[in-house]
Amino acid sequence: MNIITSLSLATGLLVTAVQSNVSCLSSSTSLHTSISPVPASASFEPTLRPLLPPVYFCGESVPLHEETVARRLVSALVVNTNQNQALYRIRQRAASFFPIIEPILAQYHIPSDFKYLPLVESALTGFAVSPKGAVGYWQFMPATARELGLSIRSGNDERRNLIKSTDAACRYLRYLHNRLGSWTLAAAAYNNGIGALLGNIRRQQQRDYYYLRLNAETGKYLYRILAFKELFSNYQCYEGIISDRMMAYLSQPLKPASNDEDNDEVLLPESVVNDATKLAMNTATSGAPAQVNRQASDIPLPNAADVFQGGIKAQLAQSASLQRGQVWVFHLTRNGMADGKDVDEGDVLYAVVEDIDTRAGKLYLRADKLYSVDEKHTYNLALAAVDASTGRIGIKIPDMDQVKSGWILTWKAL
Repeated sequence: MNIITSLSLATGLLVTAVQSNVSCLSSSTSLHTSISPVPASASFEPTLRPLLPPVYFCGESVPLHEETVARRLVSALVVNTNQNQALYRIRQRAASFFPIIEPILAQYHIPSDFKYLPLVESALTGFAVSPKGAVGYWQFMPATARELGLSIRSGNDERRNLIKSTDAACRYLRYLHNRLGSWTLAAAAYNNGIGALLGNIRRQQQRDYYYLRLNAETGKYLYRILAFKELFSNYQCYEGIISDRMMAYLSQPLKPASNDEDNDEVLLPESVVNDATKLAMNTATSGAPAQVNRQASDIPLPNAADVFQGGIKAQLAQSASLQRGQVWVFHLTRNGMADGKDVDEGDVLYAVVEDIDTRAGKLYLRADKLYSVDEKHTYNLALAAVDASTGRIGIKIPDMDQVKSGWILTWKAL
């Protein structure tokens, strides 16, 4: 079937019956009710279901028996297959980066289907920047990135670091799934924000992504992820929908991308891939997110404090100027625990002024080292100053009189 016919399918126009791919459908008859043949003389509303194989997202079946759902998936497939060269380049990136992303997902017990999410967000390009200011493979906004412990400094934006940004994305996805109890809803919340999604759930009294009425971007978001998954892992089953030319591109053996073809770090040395994979697989995790079985009205709006656990208090002992890169010294005001380590009153935090957001009136302080007075030893420790009332990283820019009077801040591990 050519691309014009495919577009007709995507827009809901009447199409002639297309023979389904028997080999793809027959393998799934145990999971789906078989479709009875329709006599040629019968009058019927055209349906896409006989053309599509069963599709799953994170083990959840996509309800392709719903004509609207089927058409949205076909539309996403058609849009993605309109750019042959671009899709081939994304395949090249995926071949290089998936071996790094997949074990990190496994470490956090995130389904591997989420490896396709950064394809939608950034085409797996580390230097991608959205019109709203989101940056990197996983397209984090500055505030969200800081809350997840990523450093954003001139010349060192960790949103562009594949391993660190993927680790942060996994922690965020765990949080979303823990709050929503569904991977499809977690994907939607990643795009639209959990607060906006919960508002839609409450107003509509509907918790199924496929039946929620969402804004245009979020309504298409999961279908775009599914389209990449199906095109990269199951394209043979869409012979009646994908053009012959695109079939050839998807079956074409991949060639390594050269630096002349892409300014981004598409290919990584094999040693880096191996080391990153071992690190992700061997690093201990705090466990999988718990399933949440609540009614929509029982789910509270999110607070960044839920993402981080533990907190300590420290009083400013020595300040420098209110400029980026300046080091401020704080003394802990009581015993506690930070990042799994016991800390004592009087221990010293060395904090860096990481950013000053005058527009939002926020100051971002990050402590990378702690000196233990009793042990007389300096430890590497990642802490950030947070607003004690909300748990969010970033505090109001103080006036210098307040700073000089002995400023006490709350710090939490990243």
